[in-house]
Amino acid sequence: MAQKQFALERIQEIADHQSDAAAVKLADLNRELHEQEARLMLLFKYRSEYNERLQRAASDGLDGAAMRNYHDFLQRLESAIMQQHARVVEARTHAEHGLIEWQNSRRKSMTFDTLSRRFELKELRDEAMREQKSQDEMASHRHAKAAR
Repeated sequence: MAQKQFALERIQEIADHQSDAAAVKLADLNRELHEQEARLMLLFKYRSEYNERLQRAASDGLDGAAMRNYHDFLQRLESAIMQQHARVVEARTHAEHGLIEWQNSRRKSMTFDTLSRRFELKELRDEAMREQKSQDEMASHRHAKAAR
């Protein structure tokens, strides 16, 4: 009996460890997603500020070279935004997969926990039945002795 209990406990420990590892990985993936989103928001902010600067400079009067410089910089900024957006999409995909992995490992861990509890309850019931049988036999022997 102890061997079965040990085997089940070891499997449950492994499942719990896998679930914990998946939770840590999910936290890392979510942190990475938030960092990538923050970088994208920062690029959007830069673009907005630079557009405002361009409008102010244009209202004050800009020569062709300065206008071209502003537009070249804005194009590079747009390119950076597109690249960062791709990183956000990739990070979001990784985080979603990490969530699914964690949910699956957690479900597996909970299954083994349920099996472990059922096993423990069965062992308790079996022990109670053995104890009751032993007490019944002792009572029967005492009754038989008293009847003689």
